[in-house]
Amino acid sequence: MLEVRRGLSVRSYENTFFREFAQNLSMLFERYGLNGVLIGNSICTQSENLQIDGLLVTNNTVCIIDFKNFGGAITLPSHQDFADSVWTNESGDLIKGGSHINPYKQLTQQKRAMIWVHHNSTLKETIQEHGDLLNPSHAKRIVCFQHPIELIRLNPSKRRVGFFHNR
Repeated sequence: MLEVRRGLSVRSYENTFFREFAQNLSMLFERYGLNGVLIGNSICTQSENLQIDGLLVTNNTVCIIDFKNFGGAITLPSHQDFADSVWTNESGDLIKGGSHINPYKQLTQQKRAMIWVHHNSTLKETIQEHGDLLNPSHAKRIVCFQHPIELIRLNPSKRRVGFFHNR
């Protein structure tokens, strides 16, 4: 079973997309007998830098998810410039990650902020007291597009980020 918790985004299309995403993911969790928690648009009181569109926590993994309202052919930067260069779609629109140059850069910053919060909070002690192990250093980063995509220049293998669309 997937437990879904969510805050509200300022953009109504993001709220609509999160509900659709959560419903599709819930059906998959039910079909395969999986358990987890999906948190959307949460607010972290310990770090204003930690603003995650979606956080999926299961027994085996933690995934930081960035939702994008784009589709079509997405051009990614070359291997050596992957983290610090722009992503564009076939219309030439920039695909930014919040205030970052691209979603990968944003997800990397969010992962760092999540690690900092984990290591500097009382939550860590609470988690350890209950015997649960949460290691945000191993969190997966996922960019989820609302529309079908085709990737031009696949992402470099040593910079792991997952891509998929919600259809």
